[in-house]
Amino acid sequence: MSKIKMSFSLILAIFLVGILSTAAFAKDPYGLKPVQSGLGFSVPFTGNSADAADIAGRSFDLVLQNGATVVKTYTATLDGSKKGTVTIPASDITPGTVYTLNLYHSDDTAHATLLSKSTAVATDGHNDPMLNTNNPTSKVNADGQTITIDKDGNGLVNANQTGYNNTRKNRSGQKVHGFYQNNTNSCASCHQTHTAANGESLLFKDGVYSTCSACHDGTTGAYNSFAPVSKDTASSVSGTFNVQAAGHNGSLHEADGSLKVAAAPGGNSDSNSKQFGQEFDCASCHAAHGAGSASENNLNIDPLGWGSVAYGTSSNDAKNGKLFNNIQIADRSALPTSMSTPYILVKFTATATDASNFWYSRAGVKQDDLVIQTYRWTNTKYVPDYSLWLRELGYPYKANTVLKDAANKDLTMDPNLTIVWRDGFAFGPSVANIASANVSIGIDVETTTNIATLFDNTAAGYIPDSGTEMSKYCASCHVDYLSITRTDNTGVYSQAHRHATAQDSLTCVRCHYAHGSEAQIMKDANDNSYFDLTAPGKVFDTAVAGNDAKAISYFVDPNPSSALKRYTGMSVCFACHGKGEQFIGNPNSNAKDKTTGEFLKGGNPGSTRTDISK
Repeated sequence: MSKIKMSFSLILAIFLVGILSTAAFAKDPYGLKPVQSGLGFSVPFTGNSADAADIAGRSFDLVLQNGATVVKTYTATLDGSKKGTVTIPASDITPGTVYTLNLYHSDDTAHATLLSKSTAVATDGHNDPMLNTNNPTSKVNADGQTITIDKDGNGLVNANQTGYNNTRKNRSGQKVHGFYQNNTNSCASCHQTHTAANGESLLFKDGVYSTCSACHDGTTGAYNSFAPVSKDTASSVSGTFNVQAAGHNGSLHEADGSLKVAAAPGGNSDSNSKQFGQEFDCASCHAAHGAGSASENNLNIDPLGWGSVAYGTSSNDAKNGKLFNNIQIADRSALPTSMSTPYILVKFTATATDASNFWYSRAGVKQDDLVIQTYRWTNTKYVPDYSLWLRELGYPYKANTVLKDAANKDLTMDPNLTIVWRDGFAFGPSVANIASANVSIGIDVETTTNIATLFDNTAAGYIPDSGTEMSKYCASCHVDYLSITRTDNTGVYSQAHRHATAQDSLTCVRCHYAHGSEAQIMKDANDNSYFDLTAPGKVFDTAVAGNDAKAISYFVDPNPSSALKRYTGMSVCFACHGKGEQFIGNPNSNAKDKTTGEFLKGGNPGSTRTDISK
């Protein structure tokens, strides 16, 4: 998959910022994607033109595995359109088990060359064990009405049969989150015109959470937010909502609408606040209609609607507002030395160095072009910022960026001005005519298939400022956690010291998952996962009775909640700081670990780790 912006384009659809979210994966040339049918699977795939000249008749083996155990092998032959389908009946499947699907050529009798790989988990119709996250079966909405959370997926039967008998899941391959052309039925996948179950949004289910879960529960082939963790999914960028196993000490974002945004640590605890008083659900992070420059993660470019809140000093909400009316415009040669507002605009003439930087070069900026760019305040100075400029052309016209000349004329359509909305700058001769501006700041998280680029500025494919955008995304709710060192009072932890997360090398997703975490997904200080240490020959080899429980006990976080962490306990501290002499010089650190038999390793999380203590 090419570079995408998760703006994070629940990454869920984060789903991610994902992000993200979920994970961004390389495009599979065979398109192997299992779709649950009843409690079995239909697994379509497409032949690759490199297979052979007689590809239309070539046979393929699809091997169903549970861990290292082969459950069954199925054979399929491509049709004239070079497509094939394997049907896996319910009798071959145990619901809730994560299976691996491996595709080979049938004439590769030793199955030596793997062509494609996917995972699949079958869940029952309403996924009750996974959806039952200690939530009440009903909640009281803002109007004092008691609303039942519709977990069973019954919805309302209507002329379009939306949400009934799974018909919404098989509508000729339409795109649900975007591509709203007249040859699709996208809108009816989520909305009912006359018989909706929920409010003015006309959702076919009782609330955002239930509507999203109807597809993202593993029953449609869409991203399964509730899938149990497996070796193949343990590194998913979004984490998991399936933290129900007893003793796994899991934690997750309660995105079912039962909590207010005010519950977010580091935010504003006033539930009467317009922004923090909103219900927290899937749409708090994801844009169901699509967002940003692309993307399966559909991260909302304006989470909580901050782009329509004018920045001011009268309340915490105003201080977090991202709409800057009549924003200060400065020259780069004379930047302000103290903060007036968190963001300003800066004019300059592009140098050769400017023209070669990542954003300007891809936009076509040349040396000597006039540029106007967003700058943000750090602890001591203003620095370039590449957050997107929101442009709201439809109702209710609240979040919009407008560049104006001295006569107050809107220059956004000026032919001598190129506006790069997604990166927060404009260039061209008419920059000289910009005398005032209203700027609405959004968030656009951009990454590659290597999710480490969101927290490691040395990772392959790193895109400058993308990790900082990810932290800004999380800080839409957890406002005080965005810091070089926070100097303005915005939330409940304003005077506390904290990690400086407004930098690409240290972002929220370096330590946390977006969806949830538990013993099987967390790692220890040496970057070992549960699946690493339970493999054959390892210290918790599950071929030995009782080792599974021992492995879970080893990875369970010692705190009451894992706080959506990537690492158990405070292992993540050592994973980053482990090169320090205070660790190496300690004789207690120079011995093998009593449980794993390993020496401590240095290096950064996710990177190649090397022994430092032996």
